[in-house]
Amino acid sequence: MKFQIKDLKKILYSIQSNDVDQMKITSNEFELIINKTLGLTSTTNSTTTTKKRHYINTHKTNDNHIIIQKNSDRNPTQNSESETYSTIVSPMVGTFYRSPAPNEPSFVELYDLVEKKQTVCIIEAMKLMNEIEAEVHGEIAEILVKDGDVVDCGQALMKVKHY
Repeated sequence: MKFQIKDLKKILYSIQSNDVDQMKITSNEFELIINKTLGLTSTTNSTTTTKKRHYINTHKTNDNHIIIQKNSDRNPTQNSESETYSTIVSPMVGTFYRSPAPNEPSFVELYDLVEKKQTVCIIEAMKLMNEIEAEVHGEIAEILVKDGDVVDCGQALMKVKHY
């Protein structure tokens, strides 16, 4: 079984709706430990013979903003880094384009600074071009979709690191 984000969303929704405090899922490829009382999520990905363990402490602030505190290996309570990201999601099903026309430069590149309400991409739906705007001021941390890909409603397009 290949573990995907939609599977994690289903698990987290189920945990929240059924008042489960702790869960551990283990397979050959990963290990997921969720403990609501401590607010710690542990994931292990074993692509090599040695497993690396990462503890992620997440706090959801509103719809698309997540505060991530990363910790590595043996000490899950030591906070080494804290960053806030906003995810730009597709409001509709359509085709994702990074530029306004085929031979023109992209609206934004990786690590570009964006302002609130700045156009970052276009979603074409039913021959209409819909501009997608950044909701926060920040830096483009990751572009999750390739130019010309079909996207679903609610699919993450880009991650913006807050400033």
